[in-house]
Amino acid sequence: MARKNRYTGVLKPLPVGRGSPEVSLVLIYDIEDDKLRARVSDIWLNYGLARIQFSAFFGKLNRNKRQELALRLQRELGTQSGRIRVIPICEQDLKDMWVLDQYRVDADELKERAESDRPRLRVLGQED
Repeated sequence: MARKNRYTGVLKPLPVGRGSPEVSLVLIYDIEDDKLRARVSDIWLNYGLARIQFSAFFGKLNRNKRQELALRLQRELGTQSGRIRVIPICEQDLKDMWVLDQYRVDADELKERAESDRPRLRVLGQED
């Protein structure tokens, strides 16, 4: 018996309740396809959101931008599998937030390190 994908159609633009015109958001995602994951993270960067972890972003968006973002992400995701969560955070929660950073390594710096540590091909019979 085939299993139904329980994540199909989860990302739908829903009416957002009344509140401040600009809301703080945490966006987290789990997307398997590398190209799609890169496109989605570029979308969030284009909306002015800041990357806080490899698969998490933070920023402020007004209601129209949130709905526009939901539609754009839904269109970008299409029929591919992925999980995206957009979580509004109230100002009081932000005041109570605490951060523990043991080290601060930028994602771009990690990528550069990984590329420089990549083994290089050697041609047999040639010396380094």
